[in-house]
Amino acid sequence: MKKTINKLPKSQLAIDVTVPEDVFESYRAKAVGNLAEHVEIDGFRKGKAPKELIEKQLPAMAVMEEMASLAINDHFPKILIEEKIDAIGRPSIAIKKIAPGNPFEFTATVSILPEVKLPKYKDLAGKAVAEKAEITVSDEELDQAIKELKKARAHQELEHKDEKHDHAEFDKLEFDATLTDEYVKDLGPFGTVDEFKAKFRENLVADKQNQAREKRRIAILEAILEKTEVDVPDVLVESELEGLMGRLQADVANIGVSFEEYLKHINKTEEDIRKDFQPDAEKRAKMELVMHTIGTKEDIKAKPEDIDGEVMKLMAMYKDADETRARVYVTHLLTNEAIFRFLEEQK
Repeated sequence: MKKTINKLPKSQLAIDVTVPEDVFESYRAKAVGNLAEHVEIDGFRKGKAPKELIEKQLPAMAVMEEMASLAINDHFPKILIEEKIDAIGRPSIAIKKIAPGNPFEFTATVSILPEVKLPKYKDLAGKAVAEKAEITVSDEELDQAIKELKKARAHQELEHKDEKHDHAEFDKLEFDATLTDEYVKDLGPFGTVDEFKAKFRENLVADKQNQAREKRRIAILEAILEKTEVDVPDVLVESELEGLMGRLQADVANIGVSFEEYLKHINKTEEDIRKDFQPDAEKRAKMELVMHTIGTKEDIKAKPEDIDGEVMKLMAMYKDADETRARVYVTHLLTNEAIFRFLEEQK
């Protein structure tokens, strides 16, 4: 079998394959057997007639096409292994030559993991980490949070009692930050206002720390992405684009509106939205490549016991979920978390 591999733009390879005539012919019996299930011949049960008779009933090109399918499925994976090609997505197959008494020729175009030229990502991460500031919650911020808490609880009580009220007028109401021991006892295991305020401030600090961490991680990733050189394959961009479209459609469905109605309301077509999402999809695909490359380079992996634990929690929450897909999702999530922690440790 002959093969020629040519590089194409956008991290693609064109693999030209020639299957010798005798090798191609060796697939005939199996091809006829596969097609025999659909052939009926008088005097025989469906698919049980002699293969010689069955083949006479089959169009010659149908047999050749089935032989081609068998040959491609057999040889293409072996080529990927032999040539150590990291293929991603499904290949595009083009048959170049298929005729009796001739070698079989086809071209497989496949996307591959591209070369990712990373900048000095440790230095960039260390710079972002060095700019980390101490996070505190002022008395004014605490009072404002208490006012918002009291307003939210008052609204919940109205909703619970099913009392009609003017939402716009309610939103205009001002609440003060005054608390009593009796009030905070209804909020949890608090004996005094001071106990509640201490815990509430602690929670607010934690929230601000989480927000700051997310902001810092975005800054780290943005800095690395800006200086990374990579030819992002279209197949990865398309995958991210499908994900964005899927999430949008799910969000629209959750508010009880059909996607067609939504498109009409915003006066856009699905193609318009896909174009709007294109830059974000490209950025997300590049981000995934960067994270994957750093993880591989630094040999960062999620701990198996952590993966098992999170998969169990996920399966308990969504009992109909596919465990294999859940494991892939959790592994990806925890691996990225481990990579971010690594970057945040740089100084």
